Amino acid sequence: MANSDLATVEPLHPLLAEGVQARQTRPAFPDIGPEAAKALFEAMQANTSGQPEVAATEETTVAGAEGPLSARIYRPEASAEKPPLIVYLHGGGFVLGSYDTHDRNARRLVNATGALVVSVNYRLAPEAPFPAGANDAFAAVVDLVGRAAELGVDPERIFLAGDSAGATLAIAAILAGRDGRGPDLAGLVAFYPVTDMTAIGAGVSYEAFGDGSVGLSESDMIWFRNLYAPDPADWNDPRCSPLTAELADLSGFPPTLVITAAYDVLAEDGALFAARLKSAGVATTYLHVEGVNHGFIGAPNPPPPTLATYEAVADWMKSLG
Repeated sequence: MANSDLATVEPLHPLLAEGVQARQTRPAFPDIGPEAAKALFEAMQANTSGQPEVAATEETTVAGAEGPLSARIYRPEASAEKPPLIVYLHGGGFVLGSYDTHDRNARRLVNATGALVVSVNYRLAPEAPFPAGANDAFAAVVDLVGRAAELGVDPERIFLAGDSAGATLAIAAILAGRDGRGPDLAGLVAFYPVTDMTAIGAGVSYEAFGDGSVGLSESDMIWFRNLYAPDPADWNDPRCSPLTAELADLSGFPPTLVITAAYDVLAEDGALFAARLKSAGVATTYLHVEGVNHGFIGAPNPPPPTLATYEAVADWMKSLG
């Protein structure tokens, strides 16, 4: 994709602009340190009013790389068919977040797709730096695929999804499972992934939005990266920077849907990764959403493009059979 294709066409939706203004009244994460930032992020996302209803939720545990991880199951309405399964990895820069902060994302996925969703709390930095999160993502996917019968899902329709850092971890999990080392998946959904930690601050998206005026900033990204991967030697690892992966290692990816936001420092990361998957021969669908910013799929008051994006995910999943 040409960089010019990332030029914004529509203004940032007013509902999302309000969210940016509200965020700018609170301290910047890099200014308060990781412990306070974790608490602030949980508090920011704690508003549960208007959450979409699902048939049922339940707490569970899944396997992690070094012990069990907490997870939450979101069940769809009962149907005659076994539903697909979506293993979901939340965003938060590898440092912040939980299934609570991304509760509405999981609920919207259930309602749009009819899938059973399992949202996983992988280990976070700085307490558990790279490659802990990536290793947990792989272990959790292997475990949940093996529990398809227990969960009552269709074993032939198991998807992996994540947003932002969670999308990067989902990609890392698939890389870890290449050459038959991991389970076969029906597809991957990557919402605005981080794909090149070596180039934070570089490129048209950072040039346009790095100041944080529309949300996620260059300084946020540097802070997240340095807490998650403090050793610069790790930044070239494909599990940190999927754009560095060899085409041969990407060629075994399942069908992939990459979604980017027009007002996002990570827009170019996603666009370049989608192009690289296509070069590797992967069945890749790329969706660039106008009028939205980073995190738009979790907006408390979702504008029409947010809801349309979930419907696009549902349509894409159905297209795969």
